[in-house]
Amino acid sequence: MKWVARLGSQAYGNVVVSGGKVFVGTNNENPRDPQHQGDRSILLCFDEQTGEFLWQLVVPKLASGKVNDWEGLGLLSSPCVEGNRVYLVTSRCEVMCLDTEGMANGNDGPFMDEAKYVVKDTGKPPAKIGPKDADIIWKYDMMDELGVFPHNASNCSVLVVGDRVYVSTANGVDWGHKNIPSPNSPSFIALNKKTGELAGEDDAHIGPHIFHSTYSSPSAGNINGRWLVFFGGGDGWCYAFDSNPVKEGDSSYLKTAWKYDCNPPEYRFKDGKPIQYPSPGGPSEIIATPVFWKNRVYVAIGQDPEHDTGNGNLSCIVHRLDRS
Repeated sequence: MKWVARLGSQAYGNVVVSGGKVFVGTNNENPRDPQHQGDRSILLCFDEQTGEFLWQLVVPKLASGKVNDWEGLGLLSSPCVEGNRVYLVTSRCEVMCLDTEGMANGNDGPFMDEAKYVVKDTGKPPAKIGPKDADIIWKYDMMDELGVFPHNASNCSVLVVGDRVYVSTANGVDWGHKNIPSPNSPSFIALNKKTGELAGEDDAHIGPHIFHSTYSSPSAGNINGRWLVFFGGGDGWCYAFDSNPVKEGDSSYLKTAWKYDCNPPEYRFKDGKPIQYPSPGGPSEIIATPVFWKNRVYVAIGQDPEHDTGNGNLSCIVHRLDRS
């Protein structure tokens, strides 16, 4: 064993190693900065060789509480590192681009309000920012910009293909698990990786059919020179979107290349009537990440463990040219 670094009390995202640095999400049960006490979501950065703590991103909790941002979970997203940039989804339903060096090499911007951001919704004055703090390059707030309603947690591990970042929005149901507050908000989007501007949103209209929330992280595959992005919907369908957004009127859309229902018919209907979610023997959403390998997409369905007896199923979807 070369070194050990203490995290918080919970850590769900995968450890990512790139450029001599180790990135991992956790909570704030082991505060590294006395300015930040209590429940926070944290991204930690360590030196790969020595385990030395280099910097952290502090994400304050949403004021709405556990319906959108469950206490104690910490940062669930596994970071995606490309060059000197780190891309991730925060527990505040934001997509962020960070500098891999943190503030040690200055505040690069265009985002310059780190001192205010890290105390947002806490009622505290702006924090003192130093070399052990994260340098936010840009952020995109999916609640403010798209009106999405994350259920319990925003957890997507982002996908970077070319000049775009692909992200699940975490849109879901309300506290009562019956109403969908934002049925017209997108479930899946693409952002410009350099600026954070919205490049496109899905055209699949998944929102009205969400069972619980939109938890799946995307993957991608190049099929005969065409990049497709695969996404597990909160409605139990696997979607393949063309990676290049198409302009239609004032908006740009990620067009559906194909979709596949990962719930067998007997999960959705009994005696000709729809089975309600969540019900024993009924349908499930897609929480896992679709896996692409040799023109096949493998995807599993499942439910929140608190739902007890949610059905599972593993599908292999074969893609042949422009059909699946």
